[in-house]
Amino acid sequence: MSENNEETTTIGARLKAARTAKGLTIDDLQQITKIQKRYLIAIEDEQFDKLPGDFYVRAFVKQYAETVDLDGNALLEEYRDQLPSVQTETIVENVDEVQPTRVASREQPASPASRVRNYLPTIIVTAIVVLILLFIWFMAVRTHAGSSSSTSADSSSVQVSSSKKQSSSSKASSSAKSSSKASSAKEQTIKANGSSDTAYTLTNGADKNKVVIKSTKAAWTSVTTNGTQTWQGTLKADGSHTLTLPSNATTVKFQFGNATATTVTINGKAFNFNPKNSTSQVRTITLTIK
Repeated sequence: MSENNEETTTIGARLKAARTAKGLTIDDLQQITKIQKRYLIAIEDEQFDKLPGDFYVRAFVKQYAETVDLDGNALLEEYRDQLPSVQTETIVENVDEVQPTRVASREQPASPASRVRNYLPTIIVTAIVVLILLFIWFMAVRTHAGSSSSTSADSSSVQVSSSKKQSSSSKASSSAKSSSKASSAKEQTIKANGSSDTAYTLTNGADKNKVVIKSTKAAWTSVTTNGTQTWQGTLKADGSHTLTLPSNATTVKFQFGNATATTVTINGKAFNFNPKNSTSQVRTITLTIK
């Protein structure tokens, strides 16, 4: 009995027990955390030498813990002696951020000749624009001089024509304003596609829709736009993340690792992606933008 009790106090056994208690499989955990399955198994078996490095051990253990509702920082401190030590105690909140960075390329000071070459296209374009403006001014002066000998009747005709154009322009402007007001009166709506509770359609949204994701507990979320991942990470309890969708977004896929503790607003309006009050924590929601 003493040997069993000692085994369950190890960090790997404790994480595995927490995962089992939440009803999650290793495959579920891989989908939520985006940590490879073989690394998750190595953590539970405490075979830390199979992970990419000591820093990754602490980062992966922390994200694993928070995904199964354990305090990641407290767990790292409690099992400090069982984990590889690193030079820094900084543990990232998002596994995707644990990536080696590249040294920024150093810019060499440009020589005077290089600077001239850089500005040469601008100088040429500016010169062409100036020549075009001078030509237009010259033609306008010639036209004005030739029209000075026109009769007063012609002048009256031009004035009448100008008055008609102004009236037409005023009407067009008024029509455009009315159309703009009618367009702005349309309200944003998000409706389910038929009886589905996983597929929705957004209409009358913004050109670039603003999305705010909040969580009451530690929750992993992923946002994919037009098939390309826009953002993914694990929010802390009472945490939030704001992102702006691109103007060409037509399909947005939300993946929730703790859906019951997560809320979403789009352009300041709540997106009720769980109208049937599903208790499932891992959910995938598709939003079509029209």
